[in-house]
Amino acid sequence: MDARLLLVLMGIFQTAFGAVSIGSIETRLEHGTEVKFCTYKGMRLLPTSIIIDYDACNECHCNEDGLRCYSVGYTVSAIGKSKCTNVKIACQNTWVLKSNKKKPCPKHLIPKSVTAVGK
Repeated sequence: MDARLLLVLMGIFQTAFGAVSIGSIETRLEHGTEVKFCTYKGMRLLPTSIIIDYDACNECHCNEDGLRCYSVGYTVSAIGKSKCTNVKIACQNTWVLKSNKKKPCPKHLIPKSVTAVGK
């Protein structure tokens, strides 16, 4: 495969799925039986398992090749002054008032100019 094409495909993959981390499959003998698993934050996942970590905003898939984790969120910030700020709740961006982060930001106060950064 042409190296330039590979770089383009990797860029598309990165853009579509966000940051990617990879872990290898582990094998251990349990009660005389060989068991394959992936490890994520100390948890063992069997092949075909999928887990969403809402604290880290990662979706992880364990298969026979190992563990693949993708970021499932991005951070949004206002450009310039605003009475509202953006917070993440379960990896979803939500606009709230700076003066009281328990109150949603009224639609007319949500900044029109924002930046978004992937994880």
